[in-house]
This record gives sequence, C-alpha cells and structure tokens, in this order.
Amino acid sequence: MRYDFDAIPERPAFRAGGIRLLARLHRDIALAAVAAEFVLPAQDFGMELEEAIERGSFYLVSETLAPLAS
Repeated sequence: MRYDFDAIPERPAFRAGGIRLLARLHRDIALAAVAAEFVLPAQDFGMELEEAIERGSFYLVSETLAPLAS
C-alpha cells in the first residue's frame, strides 16, 4: 500500500468555516448571558470581549419578550 499524503483530500473550506462560525457565535452568546446575569457592563472588558458581548446580546431573549416565551 502506498502512503501518498498528497492524494488525501482536505476537508472542504466551507464546512470548516461554518463550524468556526458556530463556535464563535456560541461563545458570544455565552459571554453575553454571563454578563447579563451578573450585570457586568461590556465596557469593563477589553475591546474584543466587548464586541463579542454586544454580538451575543443580540441573540438573547430580551426581558420584554420573556413573558411571551414562557
């Protein structure tokens, strides 16, 4: 059997990018949820975390919609 590693196809780039996008989205939502639960202002963190919290907070259910969701 010949071991030709150049012949092994690589994973499609769109799948790898999609997985990374979902992982980042999950991280952003989790950071926003923790910041909201502990009432931590996003400005107290570095610029990167502040932007992640702002992106994730978009996906959290707002308090005005919470009664409708339950």
